[in-house]
Amino acid sequence: MFEDGLKVLLDKQPTWFFQVSSIVLILILIALGYWAFLGSKRFAQGMDKENQLIELLREQNDLKGKINEHENISLQLSTVLENARSFVDSLNTYRKKERLDRDTPNHFVQRIVEGLSSDIKSVVGEKHRCGLWLPDIDNKTLTLTHGSAGFQETYIGKTLDVNHSIAGRSVRKNESIFINDVTKDSDWTPTKSSGSYTALICVPIGDFGVITVDAKQPMHDNALLITELYASICEGLYIEYTNQFVFGAEKQTAASQE
Repeated sequence: MFEDGLKVLLDKQPTWFFQVSSIVLILILIALGYWAFLGSKRFAQGMDKENQLIELLREQNDLKGKINEHENISLQLSTVLENARSFVDSLNTYRKKERLDRDTPNHFVQRIVEGLSSDIKSVVGEKHRCGLWLPDIDNKTLTLTHGSAGFQETYIGKTLDVNHSIAGRSVRKNESIFINDVTKDSDWTPTKSSGSYTALICVPIGDFGVITVDAKQPMHDNALLITELYASICEGLYIEYTNQFVFGAEKQTAASQE
């Protein structure tokens, strides 16, 4: 009934009524479309600002991480410089002595090894072990003579083949070696003591031997520089010791023969 009445009412309307109604409807649709466009635009801008905020927060966290890393490195290097100065002072004291005790190198080198295992840490909780290996008379094997707390007592005296080990390669080539994954190196041989130590630094001590640093995580580049610094101090002691006990003995023998 209602539909019939509405139909009769519309039939009685003039033509211009429908034309005006169409225009009004079109204007309403345009207005609604415009407001929908503005709404979607504002939504997109809001999402863009939110993404920018997320990106800024991510960059902020990255910067905080880098700041912490640089602070740790700065503290590490400060400690290294302080301890290295102490070692150099000790070395200078030994040089002033007319005669060194035969046990002097052992005590001094053990201090170096223990100090290195501690000073090389750039992040709290890192685990390192440092050792000093000396060659035999024939330069065919290297023997671990000094080790940090990371080595078991029974490990002292362990030997490595100069021609089939990473430390041996460092001695043969007289160059430092820095490896973050020893399992990929052809000269690496797994042992029970290797455990989860996968990163390795080897630094030759002149012609006297080699210092090794084992780590369970990849090490920072500074670790190599610190090891080379301590190796140089050890080399200075061995040179002084050799001059007194080897060359000094030869001079005394030559003088007595004359």
